[in-house]
Parts: sequence; C-alpha cells; structure tokens
Amino acid sequence: MSDQKGYISVQDLRKKYARKKQEDLSVLDGISFEIKKGEFVCIVGGSGCGKSTLLRLMSGLDPEYEGQIIIDDKLVKKPDKKRGFVYQENRLFPWMTVEKNVGFVINDGEKNENKDRVKAVLELVGLKGFETAYPKELSGGMAQRVNIARALVKEPEILFLDEPFGALDALTRIQLQKELLEIRKKQKNTMLLVTHDIEEAVYLADRVIILGNRPAKILDIVEVDLPGIRDRSSEAFQQIRKRIYRYFACKEEQR
Repeated sequence: MSDQKGYISVQDLRKKYARKKQEDLSVLDGISFEIKKGEFVCIVGGSGCGKSTLLRLMSGLDPEYEGQIIIDDKLVKKPDKKRGFVYQENRLFPWMTVEKNVGFVINDGEKNENKDRVKAVLELVGLKGFETAYPKELSGGMAQRVNIARALVKEPEILFLDEPFGALDALTRIQLQKELLEIRKKQKNTMLLVTHDIEEAVYLADRVIILGNRPAKILDIVEVDLPGIRDRSSEAFQQIRKRIYRYFACKEEQR
C-alpha cells in the first residue's frame, strides 16, 4: 500500500465474460503489477488479448472482476473524477464547439473558473485559437487533442489512454506522442497507455508491460532506461524494441 496520490496496485486480477450456451470467456488470468506516482507505463499485446479490458477495469468503467485493483489505498469499483480516460475514437459531440465539448464534462466550480480551466487545457494541447471550431472542421489529430483535453480538464491524477493514436497517420501520431510527453512533463500525471505499437511504447514509457495471448498473463515487464528525448534510431532504443518484439515474433514464447 502507499499514501501517494496516483499510486496503482493490481494483484491477481482475473476477468471472465459470461456467454450464453458457451463456456465463460476468460480474458485476464492472474495479472499483477504496481505503478508509482508519475510513472508512464505502456501495455502492449496482440489484438484481443485483453489490453483494453485491463484499462477499463483499472479506470473503474467495468466493476466486475476477481482480484484487487487498488488506487490510493482504495479498491476500484467505479469511475472517479481523479481518473481520466482517453478513447481511441474521439467521441465528440458534433453540434458543440471545441470549448463546449471540453467544458461539458465539468460542472463543479464557478462558471468563470470552469471557462478558465477549459481555456488553459486547450492551450496545453495546442488548440488555442480553435475554441469556437466544430468537430467537422478539425483534422483527426486536432480532434484527438480535444479528446485528450476533455480528459485533462477534470485535472486527473491518473490518465488512462486506450490506443489514442491508433487511427492517425504516422506523422500526426509522432507529433502527438511528443506532445503527450510535454503534457506529462507539465501536469505530472501518472499515465497508463495501451498500444499495439512497440516503437510507440518504447518512445513513451518508463516501463512496458507485455501481455500474452488470451487469457492474458504478463510475459515480461521491461524497463525503458533511456535518457531525455529518445532517438528512435539509436542502438539502445532498438535493443529495447527488439527485446519486446521477440515475444510476438516467436509464438512459442507466449505459451
């Protein structure tokens, strides 16, 4: 246990889905790890292995599981305003402007205070000047910035990101990865990101959790001990990438 805000402990986590006329579908099988305050952890694994399910359980969006998920010494069973969630799809309301899409999720505080919070977070994600734009007027990258802003405006201690850049082109993806690291540097959030992109995980994370095939177990937890701004072409970067990649290149190692 820890009294640090943003501390996460997952112990022997198991998840099954009931199915009519079929055996229950086991998705997660004995997942255990801890995340310290301010860490950036990526979860990688093959399609359908349970990455997104794990994120939903930890955020409180799905309260049905076996084992324990502890955040700030409390058992997670429901969402909390101190836990933000960013989906792969932007889920913006097309009839609302950018600032109203972001402000929609907060109703605490005075009106002027909320307006200032929205203004500050839009500037943080690089959308200053687009406050009155509508979703149809935005590029895919800009729409995802709005999605991130909507999660950040609630001032979460922990930010869960479910493949937030998966639908973007390669260049936009790289730019938003850089911006996400800048946000982390300024906000000091604990971040947990799900991705199937190994290079993205090595570029962003302090540690990478590797999940095997469903029902998923943890195959390895890899420390990414790289200083400062990471050079994707460096030998050290590529060595870590190769260490993670081998789990998916050799299926026998996933068993």
